[in-house]
Amino acid sequence: MEAEKIDYKALQFGLALGHAAMDPASVPDFLTPGTFDVVELPTECFLHRDVDFQRKLTSCEFKNVRAGHLMAPDLTREIPFLADNYRRDYVDQASIMVRTLKAAGASGAFLGLDMRRILGDDAAETAALEIVRRMVPVLYRENFELLIPYRVPFKSERDIQSPQLMGRFMRGTLSPFVKLSLEIHPFEVKPEEDRAELLGLLGCEAHQAVLVYDADSGLHIAPAQFRPWAELLERRLFRGPYLLCPRSIRNRMAIPESDLFAKMISDLRNE
Repeated sequence: MEAEKIDYKALQFGLALGHAAMDPASVPDFLTPGTFDVVELPTECFLHRDVDFQRKLTSCEFKNVRAGHLMAPDLTREIPFLADNYRRDYVDQASIMVRTLKAAGASGAFLGLDMRRILGDDAAETAALEIVRRMVPVLYRENFELLIPYRVPFKSERDIQSPQLMGRFMRGTLSPFVKLSLEIHPFEVKPEEDRAELLGLLGCEAHQAVLVYDADSGLHIAPAQFRPWAELLERRLFRGPYLLCPRSIRNRMAIPESDLFAKMISDLRNE
């Protein structure tokens, strides 16, 4: 199949600093005007921001600013497997956090459900959907996006058609404020694996794509790794944004990797 001709100027790119567990004190180093279109900040940045931080963030004129995890990921992963009273308490606290983050300038945040444990487990799927649906009223009132992550490749221990199940789960949330976030690990895809099969039709439903990789291993996102995903998602009418998430000890590779990503974006847009 002929490669898609992509207008990279029309796509949005950014940094997933929340995904990378960035130290909030280091975040201002990445707030450079004109470099990226969107940014995902650690949740702590919205809870403890000061005037200087706000001024620097405003100067970047991001089209969208999201928070990282809405609630502690270790807790969120377990909540669908706990009793209903715990799930209700969780929703109450998560709803308070939605209001807090929205008031601080975030347009959305992640609900870090462990879909590899949930999909294919009928009881867990039902519980997880119930949690999300209980949050829909506050999402609507606050005009706040709740992002649900889906890992690519999925790597489930169950023999399931995970893209189809994830699509069903997203439709079951019954809300346009609940969005799908693809967490693509490009260097974990085996040569014999078909990217289109790994995604199924999820590219049509995805709200963003986060590119995750181990930067300590000397890997980085170059056009050779990025183009095949962009071309595939273009066929699914996906319009981004694409967010970079290089993982490294103490995030020591974050700045050089973000610089390389910015250069790649510039090169693609100027072809």
